Amino acid sequence: MVLRLDGVTKVFGAVRALDGASLEVERGEIFTLLGPSGCGKTTTLRLVAGLEHPDAGEIALRGRVVASVPRRVFVAPHKRNLGMVFQSYAIWPHMNVFENVAYPLRLRGVKRSVVAEKVTRVLDLVGLAGLDERGATLLSGGQMQRLALCRALVYEPDLLLLDEPFSNLDAKLREQMRVELKVLQRRLGVTVLFVTHDQIEALSLSDRIAVMQRGRVEQVGAPRELYERPASAFVRDFLGQTVVLRGVVREPGPRGGTITVALDGALAGSMLRGHAGPAAALAAGAPAHLAIRPENIEVAGDGRSTPEANTLTGTIDALLFVGDRYEARVVLGGEQRILMLLPRAREWHEGQRLQLTFPPQTVSVWPA
Repeated sequence: MVLRLDGVTKVFGAVRALDGASLEVERGEIFTLLGPSGCGKTTTLRLVAGLEHPDAGEIALRGRVVASVPRRVFVAPHKRNLGMVFQSYAIWPHMNVFENVAYPLRLRGVKRSVVAEKVTRVLDLVGLAGLDERGATLLSGGQMQRLALCRALVYEPDLLLLDEPFSNLDAKLREQMRVELKVLQRRLGVTVLFVTHDQIEALSLSDRIAVMQRGRVEQVGAPRELYERPASAFVRDFLGQTVVLRGVVREPGPRGGTITVALDGALAGSMLRGHAGPAAALAAGAPAHLAIRPENIEVAGDGRSTPEANTLTGTIDALLFVGDRYEARVVLGGEQRILMLLPRAREWHEGQRLQLTFPPQTVSVWPA
């Protein structure tokens, strides 16, 4: 294990930025802190880096306690052997590429010959070979990103901290850098603690993700596990898009089996089946929410609704072509609007009537 947080709390005035957080990061993984602004993810990173003092709890790096309130221990940032890439990169503008990467080695008193060898090797790893003498301010955005990574990796840190490192790049370059970082991390075997609010970055890069809200860790798991089996309504709705329909439990069903829900509002009279979410079993008559990902809703038939098949009838209200698919707003029951993803292979138009199928195995039922 590279990093352990045990009951760590940080308070700023009346705000508990981090509230008893406990996490473990294993060697060689990309572990991501994901959540909305103000959830505590950057505060966590700063506590690990030693830029903030915890108000409670303990932090350990590779088995060595670096911050502990009960033990009154606090190790200075420069003694934690961490690499960090800031959102702004923090490249030294008066230095060239070589000098930027060599700087942390020289601070550590590394011999000149070893400095040259290490800098050359890491520049070659990230595709900056031959740019040693170029001024740092003359690099492109992607090259500056790589340079910041080089400077953080050149002294072989125990843990690499990344704070929203792609936020200053355009969409295409962000996508490219995500792939490059993943390949580089696998090649070097470095352990990464990554902070982002971008779901695509988190899902595509991470081995494990901690979803945070209001200073607390809501759920930790692999990307697919969090997306397909969220432990709370917050995680369910924060990751990706979710269609939520409201109703009342008609038939609770056997333990672990399907639940039948009678929809209310504009969809009164319709019933859908789904499987129980992670909450406690729902009794007959209990208000409930049915949740499904837009990509799991299927389109078939001629618009005639057959409740036994878990279907509803809808009409396309708005249609957007986004390249690889269509995004459609569909009206159910003349009032309820949901988001749907439609394949590009078929022709669609606004006002088109659809028969929508909700496969029970992809529908989860939650307490309202």
